[in-house]
Amino acid sequence: RNPFINAGAIVISDILLAGHQPREAIGEILRFIQFLADDETIIIDREVAASERATGFRNLALANYMKSFGNLNHAPDLALGVYFHHCAIAMSCRQLALAGRFLANGGKNPATGHSVVSAERARRIGAMMLTCGHYDGSGDFAFRVGIPGKSGVGGGILAIVPGVASLAVWAPGLNANGNSRLGSIALERLAKMMNWSVFSP
Repeated sequence: RNPFINAGAIVISDILLAGHQPREAIGEILRFIQFLADDETIIIDREVAASERATGFRNLALANYMKSFGNLNHAPDLALGVYFHHCAIAMSCRQLALAGRFLANGGKNPATGHSVVSAERARRIGAMMLTCGHYDGSGDFAFRVGIPGKSGVGGGILAIVPGVASLAVWAPGLNANGNSRLGSIALERLAKMMNWSVFSP
């Protein structure tokens, strides 16, 4: 039920496989990200994808566990293939921020005016980012930064200030919860300076 943790992301990868070969599903994910960022130079780092597959024993266990409960419609290996490639999309901070701007604009791409998702769906995604986007550190991030955000173990964080901005930071050193330590500090300071926290009076 939470697409922002490994198990949920694997289920989403399985859903995206419906009616597709893995290569097709991976291609659609990449094209969607390129579309959001308006940048066709975004790629999947195949070395990272191969490393994910070679070392993803915990994800393999999760996928097989979920399959045993009927939560995956495809073979675990197929769902994981899509998931590992999804995890290996290589982006700069600028590309990531541009890809997330529809979430700060009620579901619409502000550059084109095209609707990516409904305003209600954008609000739901923002709520999930705020409450679930930083693994076990989500509550602390919500308290300290106070804006929706999604971190990755590569050290990147996408943060959304509804109606204002889409931001991305990157610093590879992770804290105990697997989130960028310096990236979190930078966002905390910026949010405080700009009075962006949803909990600010």
